[in-house]
Amino acid sequence: AGFQREARFWSQVFPVVADYYIRTASSSPYVKLQSYISNDDEDNEETRRRKRQQTLDELHERHAPDMLQVMLDLKGLYIKLGQVLSVTALPVPEPFRVRFRTLQSDVPGWEEFDSVVKPTLEEEFGRPIEEIFEWIDPEPCGAASIGQAHRARLRASPDSPNDNDDRDRDVIVKVQYPAASWQVPADIECVGDFLKICVYFGVVDEESAKLSYDEFSRQFLAELDYDNERENLRIVYESSLDPEAPYQKRNVVIPKPYESLCTGKAITMQYLPGPKLEEEARRQLELLGIDTSGGIAQIVRDAAKDAANPDEVESGELVRRVTKRVDASHHSPFSWKVTASRMFGQIFGFDSILWTVRVARRFVLWSQAAVVASIQAVPRSLVSSRWEEWADAHKTAADQAARLSLTAAWIDALFDVHGHQVLSLGTFNSDCHPGNILVIEEEDDKPSTKLGLIDYGQCKHLTPEEQYKVARLILSVANNEPDESIAKAFRDMDIGTQNDCTDFLAKFGKLMFGPFKPEHLDHSWHRKLHQLDKVTYFPKELSMVYRTSLLLRGLAVSLQLNYSIGEQWKHHAQAAVERLKDKV
Repeated sequence: AGFQREARFWSQVFPVVADYYIRTASSSPYVKLQSYISNDDEDNEETRRRKRQQTLDELHERHAPDMLQVMLDLKGLYIKLGQVLSVTALPVPEPFRVRFRTLQSDVPGWEEFDSVVKPTLEEEFGRPIEEIFEWIDPEPCGAASIGQAHRARLRASPDSPNDNDDRDRDVIVKVQYPAASWQVPADIECVGDFLKICVYFGVVDEESAKLSYDEFSRQFLAELDYDNERENLRIVYESSLDPEAPYQKRNVVIPKPYESLCTGKAITMQYLPGPKLEEEARRQLELLGIDTSGGIAQIVRDAAKDAANPDEVESGELVRRVTKRVDASHHSPFSWKVTASRMFGQIFGFDSILWTVRVARRFVLWSQAAVVASIQAVPRSLVSSRWEEWADAHKTAADQAARLSLTAAWIDALFDVHGHQVLSLGTFNSDCHPGNILVIEEEDDKPSTKLGLIDYGQCKHLTPEEQYKVARLILSVANNEPDESIAKAFRDMDIGTQNDCTDFLAKFGKLMFGPFKPEHLDHSWHRKLHQLDKVTYFPKELSMVYRTSLLLRGLAVSLQLNYSIGEQWKHHAQAAVERLKDKV
């Protein structure tokens, strides 16, 4: 079956590869003929480079729809690959990125319940599912490339009458597709071979491609290991019961795993009611006037890139969204709105920009709510139909303003809990995007400050020594220590750079774990930083911590909150150093 799937992949991809070879490879007879006819030997290097790029642009436009169709036909891992490539920092050609971005809004297809899911569960549990569940929804509440999740209710236990509340028996059953165990490795191998071809034709550079492929393959092979995910969930759930940990104080819950109903291909866990933060964040961002048409995951990653490196081609997107200048054909960041926002930030601080946007929007909403209340208090006979229509259209303004006030509490909780997981527990979810965060509903179905954290397939475990080194680096930034101290903390983690430049390491550390500052919106600042030195090796344990911090910071900045990782995690880092200094 794996060979057949690989054959299907290459039968669709080979014509694309052949076209790139014929039109761009120096060994291609067509290229040699064209070079002879046009007498390219007389062209200078710049002219030849421009002609090649023009040819590549034409090929990208021609074959981006073909590659999108391959992903739609093969589904599974290829859908996820397209989603990743649409937002990655890897220099993916824009025509491919635009096409693949359509996959962000397409829900992956799911497997049929009676013929696939039910037999799989019964084989895993060793008995009919009717003996286990009072009911199970045949339509999944979530679907991904390797499995899907169903809501269900456990049968009441005659031996434990006190545990038979319906809400306590509501669960989520996550089941892996039967074919995933061979399909994912086969797909990963095809992607690796195809990426080598992309490098050969100059579509992507070799170093970036290798790093991205290594991370991509590691991530998806790890997601196949449901035993590992169950163990991660158990560790984090048990830590959430500790009153000294921040979960209870911050109103954050972790779903309880039902270990007797967990196997290598199925995980049963407590059901947490409420929408994903992704859905709630969309409402909040729209209230702030930010365009969400590209998807929340896109906005969060854009915000993270703005916070990490606005010099990238795709960065600055958050600024464009906030200023409502979303124009695919024009990516220059030097509009008058962006220039004005930078000048304002330089004078009053970047925090002031974000604070002003939030306060202004909240003031408008509360003002609308006050006007609505006044109109409703006046006898209807004295109110014109136009005012009645306006009041009806804005009757939810008070609820909307209240929703905006919840975001700071959510972000505070997320930073505190993940700081605890990284620096105290040593086990953390490195994929903490808004789709893995739930806003727990109250009894009146309104969102509350309570959050639920789900999906522990992408966890990273740190040793005490790794925790200590990460804590020292974070503290050196949070305490504004001298550049030499920050650089030493970096070197202690075995980071590699071309020049071992202290100034570069110090600025890089502040960029990673310090607050987002106005100069970070200035391309020249980043150009100067890159001229100082270049990272040649980035420690894997630090990359996962940094990825987590970037996702959290991206979510915060997208919601108009500027949080410093160093400040938010400082108390966790200090506690880790005190706890571990005599043990490492």
